[in-house]
Amino acid sequence: MTSWAEWLIAHGQADEEMVAQAERVLEAAALRPGDTVLDVGAGLGLLTLAAHERIGDGWVIAVDPSVDVLEALMRLAHEVNANGIVYLVGNAEVLPLPDAAVDAAMLRSVLAHVSDPSAAVRELARVLRPGGRLSLREPLNRDGTYLSTAVDWSQLGELGGRVRPVWEELAASDPLMRLDAAELSAQLEAGGFVDLDVAIEDPGEDWLVTETSVAARLDATGGPDHPSLRELWLTAFAPAETDALVAHLKSLAGTTIRFRRPQLFLSARRS
Repeated sequence: MTSWAEWLIAHGQADEEMVAQAERVLEAAALRPGDTVLDVGAGLGLLTLAAHERIGDGWVIAVDPSVDVLEALMRLAHEVNANGIVYLVGNAEVLPLPDAAVDAAMLRSVLAHVSDPSAAVRELARVLRPGGRLSLREPLNRDGTYLSTAVDWSQLGELGGRVRPVWEELAASDPLMRLDAAELSAQLEAGGFVDLDVAIEDPGEDWLVTETSVAARLDATGGPDHPSLRELWLTAFAPAETDALVAHLKSLAGTTIRFRRPQLFLSARRS
């Protein structure tokens, strides 16, 4: 099986949009020289390495559940002579830190992956010092649109009428669809965070349908252990039905489909 580090290197390289998102998270974290900064779900260090440049003789604590990802990040940090970084195996729900250990905490596309965001909120409140800053960016997947909901399947008759209900059933059991901005804000306020600054934005995605882009979207995954849409369809539809769905998508070649891609930017202060 592909490791998380291998998958991130192959699929998770930062593009212009991701760099801009990270910059907003960093700015809202209001990092200062000498700070101890926590990067939860550090991945390949988009936030970690940028934070390191901003805090002088401070420290960045990079936490990730994957040992191989942390090892890859260590190699990247070594290449740019980034010292002052501590690497810890852990996750947002059980942070491997003592109480009141950090001045700021940052997350990018992390809470959408955890099974219990409220536990992560409690842990963030625990490890942040009084007055400590929290800054995050999260995809609001449950409010987005996808092939199963953005495409008109009515030409396929009875089969087409089953696409949306099947997707809704699959999405209901998908942990990546759980995160809700209002619920998270309420959890943060109940957990001792104040001065919340919440922004929900939708940059959207315009997808040009081609035979190549159809195959790429059907076979894309959100990680090495996540199924593709094609694989999900094959659990719900017969192979011939899946082939018919794919053929319908390919028949739309040359058209552009607009997807909703809402995202949450949130910053707060530990009381």
